[in-house]
Amino acid sequence: MGILDVLKRVTGIGVNHRVVVENRRRSIGYWTENSIYLDNIYNKIATDVAMSKFKHIQVNKVDGEPDKIEELEESGLTEVLLYNPNPYTAPLDFWSSVVRKIVSEGRAVVLPIYENSKSTEIKELYLCNGTYEMENNKLNIIYQDGNKQIEVKVPIGSLWIFDNPKTNVTMQLNQITRLIDNNLRVLSEKLDESSTLRGLLKLRTTANDDELKEQALSRTKDIMDAAKENNVGYLQNGEEFQELNNEYGTAAKEEMEFLKQQLYNAFGFNDDLFTCNYSEDQYRAYFQSVIKVYIRVISEEIQRKQIPRDRRLSGEKLLMYVDLFDIASLKDLNEFAFKQKYAGNINSNEVREIFGYGGYVGGDIFETNKNAVQIGSGNSEGGD
Repeated sequence: MGILDVLKRVTGIGVNHRVVVENRRRSIGYWTENSIYLDNIYNKIATDVAMSKFKHIQVNKVDGEPDKIEELEESGLTEVLLYNPNPYTAPLDFWSSVVRKIVSEGRAVVLPIYENSKSTEIKELYLCNGTYEMENNKLNIIYQDGNKQIEVKVPIGSLWIFDNPKTNVTMQLNQITRLIDNNLRVLSEKLDESSTLRGLLKLRTTANDDELKEQALSRTKDIMDAAKENNVGYLQNGEEFQELNNEYGTAAKEEMEFLKQQLYNAFGFNDDLFTCNYSEDQYRAYFQSVIKVYIRVISEEIQRKQIPRDRRLSGEKLLMYVDLFDIASLKDLNEFAFKQKYAGNINSNEVREIFGYGGYVGGDIFETNKNAVQIGSGNSEGGD
């Protein structure tokens, strides 16, 4: 078996019964071990970053003219990043898995496969599973194959290694969520014990201790048996039942809220981000402290590994960005287009492209208008 075959096995890619069973086992283990708090955060970050767009470009400098930007739409890098990472995974699914691994485990390793040993054109991408150790400029990938532990050493330069720059965040978050889950589990266990009556039963009797104990046990059993049908027990004439207060010994509401806020603060989160009721300032903080960080991690690693220094110096670049027009309001888009067009910064065809429309002949002419009035302004007077 060649090194490529071994590495592909490390990625877990393959359609067979063993892989399906293994994935099912991992899925069950995941839901058993991980918190719903972290799961919601991981899902949001992973999908938000995966919605980013890639653009492979070549910047050509021309003396006496503005730089010419050419988009390399037919390059192998564009193909695997934007359209087809591998035969088994769609781009959004692939990159969300990569980001989730970065955030949850602190590192994600992607194996690029080339057309041949001498080619620089990428054919496929695979996300590696297992644990990793650095050793002499090589990454030691350790994974289980049945009962065997297999180690594969791969040169670091042959892999895209995405490390989480927020060190120790994963460990700290796991500690916080463990505290939250422990309290919820204690509360759940206590509530599950609600089938046992908690109180004092007063009987109409003058019996001695042994007889009283026997009568109390018998009456309690009768009450519980009756309650099994419709959760309602009954008392005989002269009997009284006094319910006792339950003390569950869990964290107070304020303490639980504090733990949750620590969890959110580590990622620049708040409840409004989950309900889509956030303000512009809240989303900007989330974008700057979370989305932008992982975009930089991915784009910089790919660019330094995939585009050599001489090609970078000649103008070849990789852009990874969030289309801010996807989250801007229609009012903001209209105002932006109006101001930019009549300031002479963009032309009509570029405005139409922002809104998803095709251009038209003559739409590439830049215009300015001194009489233009700002949208929303009550001023109806023209300029010079």
